Amino acid sequence: MNNLLFSSIIVLTYIVNISNAVNFKVICAPFDYGGTGVSVNIDGTSYPMTSANNDIYFEYNFNGTPKNYYYEITGTALNELSLIETPRAWDSQSDTTLNEVYGRKYTIGDSIIQTIPRLYEKLEGYDKYSLLFQEGEVPVINVHLNPMDYAELIGLTDDNKKKYTIEFELYTPYEKYHFTNATIKLSGQGSITQEKKPYKIDLSGNEQDKQNSEIYKRKEFKLRSLRYDESYIKNKIAGDIAESLGLPIVQTAPCRLYINNKSYGLYEISDMYKKKFLRRFFNPPKNGDDYVYGSLYKGVSQESYPAYLYDDFGTVEISELYETIVPSTQNAQNPYADLQNMMAWLKSVQPNTSKEEIEKRFDVDMFLKYALIEYLTCHWDGYLSHGNNFFIYVEPNNGKYHFLSYDFDMTFGKWCEAKEGTIDDYVTNVVETDKRVYGTGPQRKPLLYSNILSNPNIKPQFEELVKNVVTNLFNIQALGPRIDYFFTFLKNDMYWDVDCINKTIETKFFQGADAQEVPTVEIINQQYSDIDTDPENMKAFIKYKSSNLAKIYGIQSFNKESKLGTVGNKIIATEKSEKDDESSVLFHGSSNDSTINKPTVLLLIISFLFTFFM
Repeated sequence: MNNLLFSSIIVLTYIVNISNAVNFKVICAPFDYGGTGVSVNIDGTSYPMTSANNDIYFEYNFNGTPKNYYYEITGTALNELSLIETPRAWDSQSDTTLNEVYGRKYTIGDSIIQTIPRLYEKLEGYDKYSLLFQEGEVPVINVHLNPMDYAELIGLTDDNKKKYTIEFELYTPYEKYHFTNATIKLSGQGSITQEKKPYKIDLSGNEQDKQNSEIYKRKEFKLRSLRYDESYIKNKIAGDIAESLGLPIVQTAPCRLYINNKSYGLYEISDMYKKKFLRRFFNPPKNGDDYVYGSLYKGVSQESYPAYLYDDFGTVEISELYETIVPSTQNAQNPYADLQNMMAWLKSVQPNTSKEEIEKRFDVDMFLKYALIEYLTCHWDGYLSHGNNFFIYVEPNNGKYHFLSYDFDMTFGKWCEAKEGTIDDYVTNVVETDKRVYGTGPQRKPLLYSNILSNPNIKPQFEELVKNVVTNLFNIQALGPRIDYFFTFLKNDMYWDVDCINKTIETKFFQGADAQEVPTVEIINQQYSDIDTDPENMKAFIKYKSSNLAKIYGIQSFNKESKLGTVGNKIIATEKSEKDDESSVLFHGSSNDSTINKPTVLLLIISFLFTFFM
């Protein structure tokens, strides 16, 4: 019995030692800093970490109870203290860190999240939001290409339209996922010409392997390069405004990108305007087991012919102005039939056509709200300006027409020549003087503006919308706290992105590219400044624009309250229905929730030994 007790004590001692071990986890590309690895400095002593796959994910198991720690670049004098300001404090209730990132002060931003007022009722589609775009988190993606494909990618001086087969890891603060047989390709319009490229990633098409073919109910996503946005959040804030107005909108979130263990900068991971988006927000009917979607078109414009929805565009092909995103299954012979029908209807609308007649065929409310967002943010590359970056959704069976605007990175003062005035002033002045043409003729106004918004039966509704939104949402009192939150939360990522553009990104400008100015820390800070008065910068623009509109529309004061709640909170979705092919989980908790903690282990062992020997 004594031998058995002695053996049990040895086992107990071993288990206690194991239970006292804590795990440090950090994401870092040490070679980009001139180092050979990563160390963790725990209470003044450095310990080398290991990377099991020789990539950007490093771990170290420490026996003991830490108090404070920070990460160092092995082989250099560099550490993250200059970036995060003070050492990290160990959570005494945990036995592991989250998946931290070297030089990021906030792994999760839950404690500092700020929101904006919700002015209109929520759409049901918001309940199907994905945790891939969780608020207060910055996922990390590390893409792996074979050496030959990587060499080809970084040597491109034009879009080769090629899909590269890849593996990649996706890290959230809580989880690590590995995907194989995925693809990546270049994606985007003007931004594709810059050295920092936008991408689209598709997961494996093998539907039988769910763990490898989808992530948080998404099978594909875009990585927007943010190369034209020195604030890195303009599209995000515009999306928040769209949700506040009760509009269909895709989710986005900040994201770090690495390619072959090399730092490629801060991106925006974005959901797609595809069939799932239509199911989420428009509830298309079914024919048997199959959905009948209608059709979805994207306006992309050309230099001399803005995609203003006129039915004449010279010798330019319709496919050059409008891309078919979801083709109609009812008009297989002519994929543009639905759009052409819409153009013909729009052309037929007269100034005295009643609002009720127009609403039978066209979603007036949705268009006015998106037109308002373009107007308020000065969407230089939108429909009302250059006939670009919008969608037309046509419901099946020649049903109702819907307008959606998107891609709001060139906004909030960027290249804006129409900061003052009414919507009529905006539509004229937002286009540069030398580009006020339509083909070989004089400038035309966007047809939805001329025949819908300017209709005397509809324009008063738009003007009331302006007053309501500027009073209660589009002002610095309502938007300022959320903008400040993003600056605090993403500051380390934005500054890191500047270093990536200057030092580590190896992809090249395309031939003939109009090189965008490289952001600097000073330029980034100006976007968020409370004292800067240049309306080219984000916060200054909001103040300038809202003040100008207050004078025009007699707005006496700005508010930030709403009876309908707020936009920008953590995602808490409903349970998945068996009939529903997408939804978020109820809560996103730590992956350690099911781990037995150290006191529990000790109590279980002591209880077992006491019972056995007594």
